[in-house]
Amino acid sequence: MIKNIFLIKFSELYPIGKFRHAPGTIASLFTCIIFFYLNTYVQIEIIILIFFIVFFLSLLSIQNYLKLYGNKDHQSIVIDEFLGQYTALFSIPLFELENNIINISIIFLLFRFFDISKIGLRSVEKIPGTFGILFDDIIGGIYTIPIIYLLFLWFGKI
Repeated sequence: MIKNIFLIKFSELYPIGKFRHAPGTIASLFTCIIFFYLNTYVQIEIIILIFFIVFFLSLLSIQNYLKLYGNKDHQSIVIDEFLGQYTALFSIPLFELENNIINISIIFLLFRFFDISKIGLRSVEKIPGTFGILFDDIIGGIYTIPIIYLLFLWFGKI
């Protein structure tokens, strides 16, 4: 029972998933803050390790959530936004961009654009269950990376 409660809270990034308005956007903002500090104080290998730990815990937690509350992408599940935003933010160390509010804000806005508009993500979103919930956001984060790269090419280091 305690394991189930932990996994449910994890999938919600409790209390963020319980917010009435824009829990996904708030989860993305939370991720930006976490990533900023990780990227400032922690080696890239640890940042990558955290991604995989959160990914595997997300698989378990979302699966558990769906068993309890039904097989759909509930608004309160926001761990997928965390992983998608985290993926998009990998462009900072990948392209050796400055870890600053401007770059993080641009990446945040681009990721939220893909996450909300679902451009190119509709077919992924239709995958049933845990994988559909997780992968549309992770792929949205991946879509953000080449756009950041193009901005980097056009404008130099941001």
